[in-house]
Amino acid sequence: MYLALLCYVLGSIAVFFEHNLQFINAWWKDKHVLSVLIFSMPIGFFYIKAWTYCVQTLGTAWSARFLFFGLSYMIFPVLAYVFLNESPWTAKTILSTLLSVLIIIIQYRL
Repeated sequence: MYLALLCYVLGSIAVFFEHNLQFINAWWKDKHVLSVLIFSMPIGFFYIKAWTYCVQTLGTAWSARFLFFGLSYMIFPVLAYVFLNESPWTAKTILSTLLSVLIIIIQYRL
């Protein structure tokens, strides 16, 4: 399961940068095709491996889907705070993150 989580985290980090490098560094602003070419293959690889390992471990695709949904809300707020200066400390973001933690616990423990 640790390999599934590692692959998902790496894939999610790559997705964040694929989507947001244009806002982090001005050089990337008009480089959409280059961004897709650089990031898409690693993202696809990490996500397919994460999905495979997770479904094999948990036994259902639904469990993998909810676990990864919840985990995405743990990764994005940190990266948005560090690289985009967007605060995760709004009521909406805090509640969404807490709900995501609950989803992870439910999917991983039950």
